[in-house]
Amino acid sequence: MNELYKAYRDEVEFFVVYIKEAHAADSDWPMAVPGETINTPKTWGERSGIAKKCMTKLKIEIPCLIDNLEDSVDAAYAGWPDRLFVVDKAGKIVVRGKRGPWGFKPSVSQAKIWLAEKFPQAKVPNG
Repeated sequence: MNELYKAYRDEVEFFVVYIKEAHAADSDWPMAVPGETINTPKTWGERSGIAKKCMTKLKIEIPCLIDNLEDSVDAAYAGWPDRLFVVDKAGKIVVRGKRGPWGFKPSVSQAKIWLAEKFPQAKVPNG
């Protein structure tokens, strides 16, 4: 995604929306992270701290927005555990990816096709 962001950031806006933690230690699907415990955040500060840590560890360069503690964005877009949307300037969803993790890579491919057709002048890295 960083490559798409770099190639098209002058043409479109990119955002990662950090929603509820999919694998918090106190969740139904906990996943151990060596050296730390991530629990479901109870405050905005906790959620934003986890989001920042995630973006840093995954080396995501795309600007990050953070869903509220009521998970309003997740509820509106069925984003959990991950999902990709492309919204055009008119506010129309032009790529509605399938839920991740299995639907994420095909969604990126759809996004690449739409972006290449819409902005053929952009310099896109191979791959």
